Amino acid sequence: MGSRIIFLIIKGLSWIPDFILVILSRILAYLIRDIAGYRTEVVRQNLKNSFPTMDDAGRETLFNQFYRQFAEIFSEMVLLPRIKPDLHSGRIHITNREILSSYLEKRQNLVILAGHYGNWEWNIPAILATGYRLFAVYKPQSSRLADDLMKKIRQKPGLTLLPMKETIRAILKETENKGQPFVLLLIADQIPWKGDIQYWTRFLDQDTAFFNGGEKIARRFGMPVLFIHHNKLSFGHYEASLEQIYDGSQSLEENEVTARFVKCLENSVRSNPPLWLWSHRRWKYQR
Repeated sequence: MGSRIIFLIIKGLSWIPDFILVILSRILAYLIRDIAGYRTEVVRQNLKNSFPTMDDAGRETLFNQFYRQFAEIFSEMVLLPRIKPDLHSGRIHITNREILSSYLEKRQNLVILAGHYGNWEWNIPAILATGYRLFAVYKPQSSRLADDLMKKIRQKPGLTLLPMKETIRAILKETENKGQPFVLLLIADQIPWKGDIQYWTRFLDQDTAFFNGGEKIARRFGMPVLFIHHNKLSFGHYEASLEQIYDGSQSLEENEVTARFVKCLENSVRSNPPLWLWSHRRWKYQR
């Protein structure tokens, strides 16, 4: 009941004009950064390690720009309940969606790998707008209230939210039933649990552990893999573009698909650093 009430409040707030949400996000950034000091040391250390040749003034600029973007993501989340999947959406659309259209015509299931970059939550309406069904893998929240609320905010027609542990079972069921083609969406830049680390590489000048589950699924089921990149136009307005990194049948070295994802992600982060989630304790484990 609690999550439903909060969701209805958020849905009502979604009609607030953008310029007011921008003002609120500036206030929120100040509260998060300067009053609460939310992970400020983590962000500063991550920026220092990732841009060792940048001067202090440059990193401080990125530091402040990150918290501005971080606060804007919260404000943009308010808009999500009323964003409908639309190929011509003014909020977010995939500029080269013909890539997905060609696979959809062949009834090909796909894996799309993304990072915590731009507004990653808006991948959902952007992909659904192409006509694909979408399985979005997520890690359930420890709080039942928070978990129920996020499900309500994200829910769209054609979307199935999959807890991580149920992914393989769901794909097996879909392939056996041979239903409508689907996209499996994975946010793949989270740090693995320490006991599950199977792949290390260099990322942003540091040894970094990555999940390789997306690659394993793609190889097992012969699913092409694409990377999705965001370009922020203004508050509440993004473009997304897709890049194929595996065709579903290539003979590649183990972890090569994951390595290609890491390279694409690093290119995105370096192109516009404030859009990445620097507050994440990404490097708490050492090789």
